[in-house]
Amino acid sequence: MNLLNYLIVIFFSIITTVIFVYMILYSDRKSREPLHMVFICLISGIFTICLTLLIGNIILPNLEIIGSELFSYNTNNIIRTLILALTEEYAKLFTLYLFISKNRNFDDIYDGFVYSSLIALSFAVLKSFIYVLREPDFSSMTLLAILRSVTTIPLHLVCGIIMGYYMGVEKFSWGTKRRIFTLFKALIVPTIIHFLYNFIISKLISNLNNDMTFILLLLLFFIPVYIICIIYIKNSKKLNEKFINNEKYKNLMTKNEYNEIIKYKY
Repeated sequence: MNLLNYLIVIFFSIITTVIFVYMILYSDRKSREPLHMVFICLISGIFTICLTLLIGNIILPNLEIIGSELFSYNTNNIIRTLILALTEEYAKLFTLYLFISKNRNFDDIYDGFVYSSLIALSFAVLKSFIYVLREPDFSSMTLLAILRSVTTIPLHLVCGIIMGYYMGVEKFSWGTKRRIFTLFKALIVPTIIHFLYNFIISKLISNLNNDMTFILLLLLFFIPVYIICIIYIKNSKKLNEKFINNEKYKNLMTKNEYNEIIKYKY
């Protein structure tokens, strides 16, 4: 392959991510995040990929040993698929919690959506590069890059949006138990969607020979997922407006209450 071919593959691998990053930052234009925070999120994929590989290398070999004795082949595959989804979502949540959530620039509920989505996209595009570059020729690379750009990368973004919503709620909630439960949902809900996607993909690949049918069924999967995603974004904006306008809502802080808290931290 020559340089032009590699540039074409890179273009198809990143174009969806570039569009999504622009849309996310544009949606937050009234309260822009600092460039260094955006940069941290966009390079966080390196950390999340490494963390995923580390956890996977610890868990999966032991899972295969235990699973071969306790479960059938199909059940073991389902558990493996669930563990892989859980590992990836945990790595993203851990990155978000460790590097972003305690930062003073994370100062409203909508920031959870922004930061989490960027971290998810960073992870997704780097993972796509890993898979795409394993392909043996230009044609296979290009096809996989396009397929992942219109399926896997949006899937990771959806999971990031849901995770970001719960992280935004978690940070500005009163009560330790409520925050822990919200943090748990930030991990579990994206993991379930991620698992269903991986499971359906594996079933479609093993049972379908028609590419068009495969694509149509995949698009059908994304319709309810996108609807759920839109609902989470709207709810995030709604709660953020109440937060900024100092309107009490259930167990959430107001902006003034949060400012009083951080005044003694920084």
